[in-house]
Amino acid sequence: MLSSLLSYVLTGIVYYLKCAHANNHQKHGEDPILIYPNYIQRKDTRSYTSQSIQHGHYIYLGGDYACERELIERYTSDLISTSYSWQKQVDSLNNLAFNTSRSQAVPINMRRFSQIVFTFKIIEMDLCLGSTVVTTPREIDQFDMWAWSQYPRLMSRFIYLWSNHKTLIGPCNIGNNKCLSCFTIDGHQKARRRICRTKQVDYQSSDFTEPLVIGCWRTPIRHSLYCEIHQDYQKLDETNKTNRKGIRTYKLRNSRQWKRQKTIFFGATNCNTNKAKSASYVNKCSRSFGLLAMVTNCKIVLSFSEIFRSETLREIVQLIINTIRIGGDALPKIACYDDGCHLVKFVQKNIGKLITNTPASDALKNTKFYIDKAHWKNHIGTWCKANMSPYSSSALNMINTQCAEQFFSWLKPYSTIISSLGWLRAPLYLLVLFHYKNLSTCRVRPNAHFDIANLVPDAPTVSLPHAASALENASNLPPAKKNDLITNKGSTITAHSTTIDGNKWIEISNNIEFNIKSTSTKTIRNVSDTIDNKWTAIASTINSLQPDLLKKSKTRTRSYSTINKWTLQAEQVRKQVKHEIYKSSVEQLTIKIS
Repeated sequence: MLSSLLSYVLTGIVYYLKCAHANNHQKHGEDPILIYPNYIQRKDTRSYTSQSIQHGHYIYLGGDYACERELIERYTSDLISTSYSWQKQVDSLNNLAFNTSRSQAVPINMRRFSQIVFTFKIIEMDLCLGSTVVTTPREIDQFDMWAWSQYPRLMSRFIYLWSNHKTLIGPCNIGNNKCLSCFTIDGHQKARRRICRTKQVDYQSSDFTEPLVIGCWRTPIRHSLYCEIHQDYQKLDETNKTNRKGIRTYKLRNSRQWKRQKTIFFGATNCNTNKAKSASYVNKCSRSFGLLAMVTNCKIVLSFSEIFRSETLREIVQLIINTIRIGGDALPKIACYDDGCHLVKFVQKNIGKLITNTPASDALKNTKFYIDKAHWKNHIGTWCKANMSPYSSSALNMINTQCAEQFFSWLKPYSTIISSLGWLRAPLYLLVLFHYKNLSTCRVRPNAHFDIANLVPDAPTVSLPHAASALENASNLPPAKKNDLITNKGSTITAHSTTIDGNKWIEISNNIEFNIKSTSTKTIRNVSDTIDNKWTAIASTINSLQPDLLKKSKTRTRSYSTINKWTLQAEQVRKQVKHEIYKSSVEQLTIKIS
């Protein structure tokens, strides 16, 4: 089937050449070579080159469908300027065929069209980033897994190319020679895709002395909150929910006593701009927290990474270090971040301690950070005003420090598309989207080729999910055991732990004996010393309750003030009714006597 630019499907024939090595007199036989219009197939692989993939007016990547080249190029052009999903594009093409009275063999199928476009654009991007030959699996069903495995290599070349675009491509059309003068890093939380609820997956990066908790990046299986590997955690979560059900009533009853009072800081002296979320909030989230992106003042995306827990300072440091390690000296020495005051203090305090001393970390330490101009008004700290003002340096004159916000404004309409993607396609879709956005900004055609394959340095942590996945695959244990090995490596329970192991409520619920008939007064045992006093007070309250009151805990109760109010009214009504009954009885007795 051929999908043409005239928006209808027609039948066609694909011709190919076959070499069976008939004149080869070697003893061991070789697999035949099949030469198709856009690739060469040998055994279980297909090989593409820049010449083969650009050959002909139609693109054939295997299977029963081919697509006209101009149709894919038109979709690519529309994708940069308009957030068209694959489904909307297919519906538009089928509707156009109907309106123009075109007779189709079959309607254009969204899955077929998306597979052709997705496969072609990844291969084209790989060739653009320095590869001379791209070898993919023969089976189209294996392409997504292959592309995901190639993501760290493609991401490293992406960072190198756009960090050096001023020399490799030429300076952007910005006045006063300001191309690549500054970069801004920021987070975008609109594109949130579904992820596994297991949050305690960590990875021991060489850039930190302690494991970096990243969370699971996989998509949950159907009718579940957990991925295929972490189904054991779902059973544990259901058990914990059952255990917590018995004491939920007391939590609601005493909520007014626990509620933290809101404090209004009229005379605040520190910046309240922290981005990290609480552990209780993170552990309940079944979606990612968007992505981090580094954008230059000339609106070129240098690097990015998905966030699976929250926008923590350690993940920001890891992203910047990876970019510095790959981009080298071409990166600007001036940067902006809306929470730059906390980032600078974190880096200065932890270099040589939590952050390992490396050339990349030294370059990070010497990078001058400022608050971007859009968020500067929110910073009121004394130290921040003295050291982080974007108006205090002449280097930021005529510099666009809001480039990240402008980039996210362009990205926001794509959030519905990104949120619907699975864990295999989401990072590749973002990489292709940003690559073509950069090409459009620099006015470079997609079929260009940059010979940078041998210039890109190795960066094993450029993608933390891939690094953690490689650690899983290195073990011969079953999947659940593998993740337990990753999770338990270097993890400890502390008072400020951000993992599920440090969840205070789970810590208590696991140690409470939920036996209502038991007359034992000791219901909590071996509670960790890291539990706050308020949780100990709750446990003491539970211990002091009588068994008959525990039986009533399954029903919904009211607060103490409400109970006292209604108890008093009920007592008054009871006395009034009793008095009326007594009065009626006396009247009846008087009548009988008379």
